Amino acid sequence: MKNLNKVFTLGLIGAGLFMTGCEKKDTKEKKLVIAFGIDEDLESKVVAKDKFLKDLEQAVGMKVEWFEPSSDMALTESLKAKKNRTDVAYTGAMPYFMAATKSKIEPLVSFAKDGKLENWGKFSYFLTRPDTNINGFTKEDLINPKTPYTFAYTKQSSGSTYLWPVNDLITSNIIKDSNDFTIKFKPYETGSTTNTVRALLDKDADIGVISSNSYVKNQKFFTPDNHKIIYKSSVIPDNLWLVQESMPQDLKDKLQNFFLNYNDKFFMENFYGKKNGEQHIKVTKDDFKIIGQVMKNLNLTEIKED
Repeated sequence: MKNLNKVFTLGLIGAGLFMTGCEKKDTKEKKLVIAFGIDEDLESKVVAKDKFLKDLEQAVGMKVEWFEPSSDMALTESLKAKKNRTDVAYTGAMPYFMAATKSKIEPLVSFAKDGKLENWGKFSYFLTRPDTNINGFTKEDLINPKTPYTFAYTKQSSGSTYLWPVNDLITSNIIKDSNDFTIKFKPYETGSTTNTVRALLDKDADIGVISSNSYVKNQKFFTPDNHKIIYKSSVIPDNLWLVQESMPQDLKDKLQNFFLNYNDKFFMENFYGKKNGEQHIKVTKDDFKIIGQVMKNLNLTEIKED
């Protein structure tokens, strides 16, 4: 595992969707180009996009185009590009936070149950099996000095399965720092939520961490007698739509009004994977400040892609 005191590697977290505002030189036709990066839920998001694009075109009075970029780095670069610069982006909270250190961007909207900010965000769930001696979120339960427990997570760049869990282990005084994590546990990077669940249920891992959203999506794998939740993390900022600060205010208003009034059930369930009455809500920079504290606790100074 790479030393987190050095440069931290960030893969794609959450989705990498963005819009680029540009203008055709020959016809002067304004358009918004929407690009979507690959993630675990690509298929359902693609199914949900068609009506959404048509509705968005009508709301902003501009042609909308869709394509898929290669990586989250492409999104970051497009946000600070001088030509064909990205105007609006849908992305994860961590990619937004890092992009904001290099570009003048601001949050536009996110989503929450009943459209209430107090219901916003997701959590990390620490899971284990009933046949283990792990029953709580304490040093006595989690630290096995003779044979460290195998700790399964998707990847080091994942906010919900690595960054927040390790942060909470540190703030709860279970481990000293991220290096101590590799000593006190046997890390197991699975690459996907499905693999983490399988590793736990197949007894290849003693502890598995997945997001609260993923727990709901993977309910078919769980029964009351094959797992137990021993801990729910502190709140993790959810995905968001962001805009360039320099975007004309009237266009910002059109976009924000569109989202705040756009709660198409099919779109919400398939694009966001939300089925509990979620609606779009306004979010601000202050709602994402916690990310800076997590980075400080893990001694992360820079995040970049290989």
